[in-house]
Amino acid sequence: MANPLRSQVLSLYRRVLRLARTWEAQDVRDTELERKYITDEAQKLFRRNQDIIGEENIRQHIVEGESRLEIGLHYKSPYPRPVHMPPNTITMRDGKAWGQGNLRRQKTSRPIYVKSLDDET
Repeated sequence: MANPLRSQVLSLYRRVLRLARTWEAQDVRDTELERKYITDEAQKLFRRNQDIIGEENIRQHIVEGESRLEIGLHYKSPYPRPVHMPPNTITMRDGKAWGQGNLRRQKTSRPIYVKSLDDET
């Protein structure tokens, strides 16, 4: 990882961990659960992405992390926002596969803040 990007990544990681320490859930009973989720999710994603190469690819992941951080603060929820089907697509029915056009539209319409969720297995 290049030095300027390394400092940005570490800064983002510190911001997320600081947020986890000070996080207050809307329901006080869920505060500890949500703090643990933030910490565990950050550790999982940063470890999984530590071997990413390519400056542009790293920048995209930084933007995704910052987006998730800001969205979480804005909506007061640490969990990823739901992603709905893009307009003009047909959902799968009766076990039939989607056409290539629908798959392409769905892939290109994914918001930046859920790209890491696509990689999960």
